[in-house]
Amino acid sequence: MKIIIERFDGKKKYESTYELRIDEVKGQTLLSLLQYIKRTQDITLNFTAACRMAICGACAVRVNGHSYLACDTKMEELLEEYENPESMRISPLNNFRVITDLVVDWEPSIENLRKVKPTITPKSEFSEKTGCVQTQADVDAIKKQWDCILCGCCASECNKLEADASDYMQPFVFTHAYRAADDSRSKDPMIHLKPAIANGLWNCVHCQECVDRCPKGISSFGDIESLRVMAMKKGLNEGMGPAHAEAFLLDMVEGDGRLNEIKLALRSEGVLANTTKLDIAYNLMKAGKMNPLHIFGGEKIEGHAELVKMVEAARKAEKEGTIK
Repeated sequence: MKIIIERFDGKKKYESTYELRIDEVKGQTLLSLLQYIKRTQDITLNFTAACRMAICGACAVRVNGHSYLACDTKMEELLEEYENPESMRISPLNNFRVITDLVVDWEPSIENLRKVKPTITPKSEFSEKTGCVQTQADVDAIKKQWDCILCGCCASECNKLEADASDYMQPFVFTHAYRAADDSRSKDPMIHLKPAIANGLWNCVHCQECVDRCPKGISSFGDIESLRVMAMKKGLNEGMGPAHAEAFLLDMVEGDGRLNEIKLALRSEGVLANTTKLDIAYNLMKAGKMNPLHIFGGEKIEGHAELVKMVEAARKAEKEGTIK
């Protein structure tokens, strides 16, 4: 079969194609296949790798457009996933600057990690003598986030970063911000929460591609949602993002249970801001995507009363401290 690898020599992009027998492919991991190609066919091929045990996160690449941790991906599984193709394309991670071949620049991501201060400052009640004691529940609350190995798979898949990275950080950065902010030993969660808000917390587009591709099963999307809830509870609820979230809840509970696009826009951005978007509204109405009469509400969805009861039960449980 053909293994096509996207290359970059620092000046120009090109691709190299390597012909391999199927018995040379099977039995390998994606990383060992790259090492085999480098060893037997092309010593100039550049990629990064270190632990080969799915711990360091250094070897993530894309295959056919999707990110994988190379040392933890068996070629047999890839062949089955893509239904035994005649060729596969291996590329560097998306949404990173490529340095050479499959090697990408991590410095901007590390700089974003620095912004959210992922280490914690312990509460004053802790001391060198007593240590920083946590309950098992406190440990369990952030245990999954500690599994992040900074492989970059989530960032590679992120649609928000691909559309515009100027006002958003990599999904794993928000995961580490949440881990530090929700750590029961932390003296001040605001140290991590405020820079997360200032650097795009409310700009996630909810595609959840980061969840699908994380090799450790971490939900950065869920961590972003948890940070948003934390922000609202701490009174950091100004701006379009919090207003957008409140509008969703209002439609669900106080409305008919359906998202009201007209009210959502007015509640999120206000009347003045929406006067510049009348052309969008017109095109939506013309395409049958928006009904202006919906501003007066509509028929409640089936099971709306039960939905409201669920929301009220969740609010009560939160107030009693049985859920966060």
